[in-house]
Amino acid sequence: MKKLIACMLTIFAAIPLILAVWGFAVPAQYRETFVGELPAKRAMLAAESDKPRLIIVGGSAAAFGVDSALLAQELPDYQPINFGLYAALGTRVMLDLSIDELRPGDIVIVMPEQQSQALSDTIGTETLWQAVDGDFAALACLHARDFGPTLGAFPRFAAAKFRYFLIGAPNPEGVYRRDSFNAAGDVINPLCSANILPDGYDPTMPVRFDTAMLSADFCAALNDYTAHAETVGATVYYHFPPMNAAAVESGADIDGYAAYLQSQLTAPLAGNPHACVLDSGWFYDTNFHLNASGKTVFTRQLIRDIKAMLGDTSTTEIALPAMPASAAQADTEAADNSDAAYFTMQNGVLTVNEQGRTRSSLTIPAEVDGTPVTALTADTLTGCDKLEKLTIQQNITALPDTLFTSCPALRTVTLTQPDPARLAVGQNLLAGAPAALRLQVPDGSYTAYCLSYAWSAYAERLE
Repeated sequence: MKKLIACMLTIFAAIPLILAVWGFAVPAQYRETFVGELPAKRAMLAAESDKPRLIIVGGSAAAFGVDSALLAQELPDYQPINFGLYAALGTRVMLDLSIDELRPGDIVIVMPEQQSQALSDTIGTETLWQAVDGDFAALACLHARDFGPTLGAFPRFAAAKFRYFLIGAPNPEGVYRRDSFNAAGDVINPLCSANILPDGYDPTMPVRFDTAMLSADFCAALNDYTAHAETVGATVYYHFPPMNAAAVESGADIDGYAAYLQSQLTAPLAGNPHACVLDSGWFYDTNFHLNASGKTVFTRQLIRDIKAMLGDTSTTEIALPAMPASAAQADTEAADNSDAAYFTMQNGVLTVNEQGRTRSSLTIPAEVDGTPVTALTADTLTGCDKLEKLTIQQNITALPDTLFTSCPALRTVTLTQPDPARLAVGQNLLAGAPAALRLQVPDGSYTAYCLSYAWSAYAERLE
């Protein structure tokens, strides 16, 4: 017995060492992913420059929304650097990673997405580990209060990294890969040519102007950043990101929100937020990601706003492009309607009927009584307390937050959509869902879902 105990203690003591080897000694595995661009962006900030820089700090709205070549053309006294990457990292992470690189004469445009996560003080620890893989010196830039949560996410990162080392490093297809970035840090993938969102917007990601979503800790962090910038002779402005007009909540008080935001920040607001609310035809795959034409439209406005802040009265010679036609496509999967009798469609809203609530297994149909089914609501599964297995077919293009709250017995949700970019999901899909719930994705799509812009938040539940 003593030998067994000693052996077990030795194994437990060795686990941290094994994880450390997997995490730090194994070659970087995330270099070709979207967040694998972070080391290159950090190198851009650290590089010498013969002129002050125009630094855009934010999430992927900045990466997809800014054309650095146009900035350089219209503001030739500055070198543009697009330091926008991914909102899941946290806006403060991008502030922390850039603050010590500010120099005299730099202009910093802070442009987080208009959503609660980007306007909070939280950091995405799992995503952060992937982003710094191969550039662990970046961790020294973090605030001390982030060390605990970051360390807590390390075992999962190390295990996943070693798994990729054995089976092959992730090399995503489509837009969300490192080679979509140009030398200035802009996303320039030719796939971003038109709006691919069903109905032109993502209903799971409403654009809100609610002062309650603005975190006091976020404002404090940005104010500290602004104060530090002033000490080195740099200037910070806040600018709203591009926002899909179709996703803006009805009755939004944009002016009231902007006034409140300015009252909380020491950095001045650049431009008019209304000018950042753009037609859905200028977007690509989220309510904050612009297509190539939309990028030109937004950058043109951004340049005008920066010039106004600088007192530059020169004209901005950028021609507006034509708005591209929507590229959204309907799924052609042969749908399974065998469970249609267990659902009711009323006024375009799908719900499980009384007979369906007794079922332990359900498949969302493609149509009910001849009416196509393309969307679910948070109430679709109300009363399904016996439901254990659910299949969601490719006709569904978005999953609403709290969809599974009324399903305490639910253990498996099978998603048949192979492309995560075509199944929109919010940040709170699993709010109130059973802890044991697993999300099954099609064969060959696991890595795509784990590295997806929206789905990576649910990586622990995917299989």
